Amino acid sequence: MGQKIRPYGFRVGVTKPWRSRWYANKKAFGTYLVEDSRIRKHILSVYKFAAIPRVEIERKGDDKITVYVFTAKPGMLIGKKTNRLSDLEKEISLLTDGKLVDIRVMEVQKPELDAQLAAERIAEQLERRGSFRRAIKRELELIRGGGALGCKVVCAGRLGGADLGRVEKQVWGSVPLSTLDADIDYGFAEAKTTYGILGIKVWINRGLMKQTEEAKYGLTS
Repeated sequence: MGQKIRPYGFRVGVTKPWRSRWYANKKAFGTYLVEDSRIRKHILSVYKFAAIPRVEIERKGDDKITVYVFTAKPGMLIGKKTNRLSDLEKEISLLTDGKLVDIRVMEVQKPELDAQLAAERIAEQLERRGSFRRAIKRELELIRGGGALGCKVVCAGRLGGADLGRVEKQVWGSVPLSTLDADIDYGFAEAKTTYGILGIKVWINRGLMKQTEEAKYGLTS
């Protein structure tokens, strides 16, 4: 019927955890929601170099925030020469009116199977004026080598600098979007090129969801 839904939101509460975990009354709900949005935008924009696909937030009480930063390059945040966690905690504390912030870095074990990172890798190649077909093919091979059961990539816009925008889609394997037990990861990125913005969407089928406590609460990847 042409109706689409984000795969993560479709599975929240069934096989996927909430990415913001807290409870608030009617008076504080809007404040917490805006703070969560500010935290995510700040981390994903300022620390983009660390390959961060997602950020999860927990709150205990009104003045303590625990931020789980999932990254494929933890060494970029926790290095021998530079430890950016203290700076990040101060920045988030300023964004949240001086609340106590605890940053926890979670390593993404298989970055080749993370759809958000895959979309960003394709976008990076397109911004470098690479061939979109070659970029998609290379990413599909990387995902297949990582052990995925299927993948779908959709690129839209003025591909290759064409006069008219169009959509290019490549599918490999099985991607059952309506199966709740299937671990479908979704990612979206934009490539800002000289001839316009290109949109990239990636769906990855990582198999059936493992019913473990770690998967339930999203503390492993």
